[in-house]
Amino acid sequence: MKKNLALAITGFALIAVTYGMARFSWGIMLPDIRQAVPFSTQAAGLIAACSYGAYCLSVFFASLLTQRFGPRFPAVLAALTAAAGLLILAFAPSPPVLAAGLFIAGLSSGLASPALAGAVSVGVNPERQTEVNTVINAGTSGGIILSVPVLFFVPGGWRVACAIFALLALASLIPVWRYLPRTGSAGEVAPGWRSLIHQPGMIRLSTVALVSGIASAAWWSFGPELLQRHTGLSDASTNVLWLVSGGAGVAAVFTGSLAKRIGMRGVYRGSQIFMAVSLIALALSNGFAWWLVPVVAMSGAGYVILSGVLLVQGARVTEPSPAAGVSIAFLMLAVGQIIGSVLFGQLYGFIGAVGALLAFSALSLVMLAVVPDART
Repeated sequence: MKKNLALAITGFALIAVTYGMARFSWGIMLPDIRQAVPFSTQAAGLIAACSYGAYCLSVFFASLLTQRFGPRFPAVLAALTAAAGLLILAFAPSPPVLAAGLFIAGLSSGLASPALAGAVSVGVNPERQTEVNTVINAGTSGGIILSVPVLFFVPGGWRVACAIFALLALASLIPVWRYLPRTGSAGEVAPGWRSLIHQPGMIRLSTVALVSGIASAAWWSFGPELLQRHTGLSDASTNVLWLVSGGAGVAAVFTGSLAKRIGMRGVYRGSQIFMAVSLIALALSNGFAWWLVPVVAMSGAGYVILSGVLLVQGARVTEPSPAAGVSIAFLMLAVGQIIGSVLFGQLYGFIGAVGALLAFSALSLVMLAVVPDART
C-alpha cells in the first residue's frame, strides 16, 4: 500500500509540472504574454500548436524508451525538458523564442505519461492499476491549481512564474529517481506501430482521442483569452475561473471508483457532455455571472476525466505493453490538439468566438455516439 501511494504521489507531481505547468499554464499566461510580446490571434494558435507538436514527437518515442531503459529514464527526461522549456519561456524576447520554449516544454508531457503507465504496470497489482493511473492523471489539475496563485501573487508576472515552475520541475526529479523503477517488466514486448494500430479497439480509441483533442483545444489553448476578450472579464476573474477549472479536474482521481459503479462508458460520455455544454455556455456568455463557475468547472473536469479514460483504455488495449497503448492514445489526442489550436485560432479570427465555440462543441456531441472501449 505504501509503495502504491508513493508511486501515485510521484506520478501526480510529475504530471503536475509537465502538464499543468509546462503545457497548460500557457493558456492562463497568454493574455499577459501578448502584452509583453505582441502577436496576433492566428499566431497564438500556431505557437500553442508547437507544444502539441512536441508532445506528438516525444510520445512517439516514449514507449520505446520505457521498454528499452525502464520507466525512470524517460521520466527524468520529462522533468528536465519541462525545466529547460520553462526557463526559455521566462527569458523569451520574441514570438519565435516563445515557440521554441513551448516546444521544449511540450516534450515533457509526452515523455511522462507512457513512462508512468509503465511504472504502474511494473509496480502496482493489476486490481489497483486503474485507481493509481487515474490519480496520477489528475496531476494535470494539481499543476493548474498551483500555477494560478503563483501567477497571481508572486511579483514579476509570468516570467518569474515560469522560472518558479522550472524549479518545481527540477524538484520532481527527487521522487522520480527514488520511487520509479529503473527497469521495466520482463514480460513486456516492444510491438511495432503497425501491429499496435491493428490491435482490437485501437482504431476506435485513436479516433475518439483525435476528435476529442480537436474539441479540447478551444478551452485549453484559448480559455483565458476567451474569458477576457469574448466574455469581458477582468484579469482577476479570469484567474479565479482558471483555478476553478483546474480544481474541478482533480475530481478525475475518482474516475476509477466511478467506473466501477456506472462503467467506463458512462464516465466517458459524461466527460464529453461536460466538454460540449461548457463550450456552448461560454459562447453565449457576456460578462460575469455565477453560472460561469460550473461552466469552467465542466471544462476542466471533462477533459481530465476524458484523458483518464483514454489512459486506462490505451493501457488495456496493448497489454502487456501498456506504455505503447498510452503513447498511441495520447499521440492522437495531441495531434487533435494541434489541429484544434490552429483551426480554432483561424475560426476565432474570421468568424468570431461564438461560431468557433459552437462548431467545436459539436465535435464533443458527435463523440457521444463513439465509445473508446468497443473492440473494433
